[in-house]
Amino acid sequence: MTTSSTPFAAQIRAIELLERAKSQKTHLKLYRDGAQIVPTAATYTLIKPTGSDLVTGVIASIDGSGTVSYTHTAEQLEQSIELGEGYVQEWTITIDGDEYLFRRMAAVVRRRLYPVVSDIDLTATYSDLDNLRPSSLTSYQQYIDDAWYQILRRIRNRGMGYEYLMMSAESFFESHRHLALYLIFRDFHSSLGQSNGRYLDLANEHYRLYRDEFDSINFVYDTDHDGEADDANKRTRGQPTVFLNRPGEYYRRRRY
Repeated sequence: MTTSSTPFAAQIRAIELLERAKSQKTHLKLYRDGAQIVPTAATYTLIKPTGSDLVTGVIASIDGSGTVSYTHTAEQLEQSIELGEGYVQEWTITIDGDEYLFRRMAAVVRRRLYPVVSDIDLTATYSDLDNLRPSSLTSYQQYIDDAWYQILRRIRNRGMGYEYLMMSAESFFESHRHLALYLIFRDFHSSLGQSNGRYLDLANEHYRLYRDEFDSINFVYDTDHDGEADDANKRTRGQPTVFLNRPGEYYRRRRY
């Protein structure tokens, strides 16, 4: 079977996290020209960090909208399976007679890090948000989700560790709420087609607050994957403190 060079876009917003010893569904969506693609066939493979297959070329499901999915059993992700990074998902998908191979990095984890922000937290800040919401939306969930995925990517990009080893989801509440509000007000401003205005001011304010909150995050971490905090009374700071002032009064310069 031939392979076309058409660049279909796979919706991969973050590394896939597979919880050990649990049945769970993993899925992939493909887009082109603003529409979701409906494949004619698909198979799924999961490769372990050692290079051997955990799952090999099994038939994947395709729903009416085109979403391709596969459901892992708890037995496949058994309790003894190695935790951590380095797993690779391979989706072989047939579109209009051509095969495409899409890869996604994965990790096997004890638990995911779930967000704690919802619409009620946004309206607690701005009570009129319900009235401002476009009629095409029933909630602000798409902005909340987008903000959350941005935070997950930033955790990794800034070397703060692995999100699934962070045990205190509440640590990200303020940064997540401010980033979601930034995305909402930025979208409101964009729809008005103005160069300035109240929505732009609010967007800029919440983006500044988001950056400040993110830089001050501290959290409880589980370095050794045992499901327990390294030290329940010690929190890890995401952004190291850099002192720009001169040394303290009792600092002694070493002489050589």
